[in-house]
Amino acid sequence: MLFRSQAANTREKIIDQAFELMLQRGLNGFSYRDISGPLGVKNAAIHYHFPTKADLIKALIHENHETLRKNTASFMAYGGRARPQLEGLFAFTLHQCECGRPICMVGALAIDYDELSDDIKAANDYFMKDSLKWLTKVMEVGREQGEFKFLGDPRSKAMSILAMIQGARQMARIHGTDYLERIFEQVRNDVGIAS
Repeated sequence: MLFRSQAANTREKIIDQAFELMLQRGLNGFSYRDISGPLGVKNAAIHYHFPTKADLIKALIHENHETLRKNTASFMAYGGRARPQLEGLFAFTLHQCECGRPICMVGALAIDYDELSDDIKAANDYFMKDSLKWLTKVMEVGREQGEFKFLGDPRSKAMSILAMIQGARQMARIHGTDYLERIFEQVRNDVGIAS
């Protein structure tokens, strides 16, 4: 049992280190040796968990996708208030920036998108479709329940919010998280819930 716990811990450390390197250098700017050195493990340990770099990148996407699903499953199944869902997105984004993940995984992969394998593109696209589906539902429910007031269709509003947040994360990396807070406030204004 201890071995499984250590293996899971090593796997998570590998994912965290890979994500950090991908943000710093891009997808093609790091190797397994760049991961193994700082972690004090052999390359074989990385290959044990992720036989190929594509497997590692798919695991990064999967980790982000599972986080989305875990935090939105109840709302997607049963509905509820929309504003806490939107505020949860803001809190999650701010937390990611504060813990060293200033650029979202989708944005980091976009740099090398043309060089991604088809299976990585498919996993990334599926994650983005689920993200957009969830936020579209948040916009629909928020409007139907009178929590949000905005012009246009809910899907287009969701797309614009995701794009604004992705751009704000890049700006926050350079200028600080105050940029994120300003964008969050603008989104609140755009949907009629200024705080």
